[in-house]
Amino acid sequence: MTRPADAAPWAQSPLADDILYQVMPIAWRDSDHDPADTSPDAPARAAADPYRDGDFRGMTAALPYLSTLGVTALWSTPIFPSPAYHGYQHAEPDRVNPALGTESQFLDFNRAAHAANLRVFIDLVAYGINRDSALYRDATTNPASPFSGFIAMKDAAAGTPFGYDYRACTGAQVSFAFLDLRSAGARNLVTRWSLKWLDPHDPQGNSDRAAAVDGYRLDHVWTRYPDGPDGWGYSITNFWKPWKQALRAARPDVITFAEQAKWETYGTDLHPAHDATFAKPFLFAAREAIRTSSAARLHAAVESAIAAILESPATDAPARTLLATLGDHDVDRLASALGATTPRTAPRLKAAAGVLLTQPFPPVIYFGDEFGMTGVAAQFGSDANDIPRREPFKWNAVDSFPMTNYFARHADASARRYSKDRDTRSVEEQLNARGSLLETYRALIKLRRETPALRRGGYRALESSDPRVWACLRATPDQSVLVAVRLSTAATPPGSAPSSITLPPALTIDRELTNSDAPLPVSTPITAGSSAQIELEPGETRVFLLRAAPPRP
Repeated sequence: MTRPADAAPWAQSPLADDILYQVMPIAWRDSDHDPADTSPDAPARAAADPYRDGDFRGMTAALPYLSTLGVTALWSTPIFPSPAYHGYQHAEPDRVNPALGTESQFLDFNRAAHAANLRVFIDLVAYGINRDSALYRDATTNPASPFSGFIAMKDAAAGTPFGYDYRACTGAQVSFAFLDLRSAGARNLVTRWSLKWLDPHDPQGNSDRAAAVDGYRLDHVWTRYPDGPDGWGYSITNFWKPWKQALRAARPDVITFAEQAKWETYGTDLHPAHDATFAKPFLFAAREAIRTSSAARLHAAVESAIAAILESPATDAPARTLLATLGDHDVDRLASALGATTPRTAPRLKAAAGVLLTQPFPPVIYFGDEFGMTGVAAQFGSDANDIPRREPFKWNAVDSFPMTNYFARHADASARRYSKDRDTRSVEEQLNARGSLLETYRALIKLRRETPALRRGGYRALESSDPRVWACLRATPDQSVLVAVRLSTAATPPGSAPSSITLPPALTIDRELTNSDAPLPVSTPITAGSSAQIELEPGETRVFLLRAAPPRP
């Protein structure tokens, strides 16, 4: 596929400059067991929380770490009342989950995040509601209910809703019912729920935008339901576009990004209503390319995502984009998927960091991937199956406050934990440790934030003499950079020639952006087909600023 290297329609997206960080509150950081907390209610709070669950005050305490890491936005899985540890299949989303704290504590977190120059996005399940919720009970048992007709029913006479059940990690049953969004009342209710967190008010009734969220990540979005009459009204034209218009009327800068239900697609059919979807096919293709050290596969993965966004349906809003992830709460941990669990294979994780933070689309980092947490789904027969992918964030080398112990609710998940004391995969063991994976992420995040071509530039694959080296040109009209990432874990044999990367015509290397102490690669005044010899260690990323070459004599 040939196009100008500075052709980047996604550059106008309101997410173009962001680096997102995904957390699961219950697994993120605890505040109730702080040994330094001498407040009178501290013992009672600690006794009421035997699992050291993460909470809103813990999220606030974690903000300095996110500032140190350098990310620009936080995406939290649902914070609303739910019988599931992960927060999905929640009840009415106009209330917070009391297990995480109070509404005022959540609003305090938002204020603190914004003071730290971080945007806040929260997860929302807009298409249904937990069957233990007050709304569901009233809608299905009270003939005079104002919510009558809000539930999608398979068999109204039998009281059977359209939905599903599953077993929670505690053994309790979680039952979920779809909303019938053909009902204007149901649509308006979901909209009111959504508007609440975009414009909270202080006790005096004054709007408090500093305490607001900046938008939503939408869970499991279809253009329409696959079953039910007229898709139960869950469609772009009937629900999502009016919903987004109502949010934009109240908050013009609101951002929404949707997880497409069909992971085999890029979800661009949802772009008429949302600012972004996830580059799910890229996630799996890039993992395989990094695991097999195949630059060709990686180029194909990026080109596929670019083609999808170039073909995205036209909208009347700023350009849509894709969010690039290599890990999230629904897939096996990146380190495990790449087989990067030994010192020999560890360079794959640095290569993955280089790929994620230099590819064209806004990147999303899944909490703990930045220092190599591991985990693979199990077969426990409940939603504990995914706990190994979502183990408590490792703040410390040894399990202790402020780390959570939420997975102790499920004895098998806790006993078969992947995280071990002093396994080198923690903030304590890697922060400020020269050469660590965490420091690699920090350096690459800083580089992306400081380099417009990495955030907003187009993409052109460059030829390399080594098929294990992924090389590309990232360029805006004002800046061009050369990116080279060595996907291989094998050391270069002594005496071997460095990778030869063919540079674009009329460009030459000005200086390196990743390592000012390293010698510049050999380069000559550039003509078509000229190349630069670049030495790369296993997993290493090097980025060079390019400039126009002098004219030929």
